[in-house]
Amino acid sequence: MAPLWRDVLCAAIQNCELLEFDYDGLHRIVAPYAHGSTSKGEVLRAIQVRGESRSRGMGFGKLWTVDKMLDVRRTGEAFVPDDPHYNPNDSAMETIHCRVRR
Repeated sequence: MAPLWRDVLCAAIQNCELLEFDYDGLHRIVAPYAHGSTSKGEVLRAIQVRGESRSRGMGFGKLWTVDKMLDVRRTGEAFVPDDPHYNPNDSAMETIHCRVRR
C-alpha cells in the first residue's frame, strides 16, 4: 500500500470520519477504527455502517484487506467511536499504524 493511502486511512481514523470504497465488487461505507499490518499484508479494522453486503454483516468490527479496497475516499461524515468491542491493541495486527483513541 502506498504511503498516500495510509495517510488517507489514518486521517479518517484520527478524525473519526467514515470511509467509502469498493470491495469484492460491492460498495461499502465503514467507520474505521484501526489500520495496521498482519503477516499477510495491511488491514483495516472497521465497522460497515452502510452500503452493500452479501452476508449482511454490519454493525461489528471486521478486518478488511487493504489491497482489495478500491477507490478509497473519506466521506466527510463523522462517526462516534462507540463500539464496546473495540480493542485499541488489536491482537489481529502485528503492527498498528494508527487507531481511534478514546
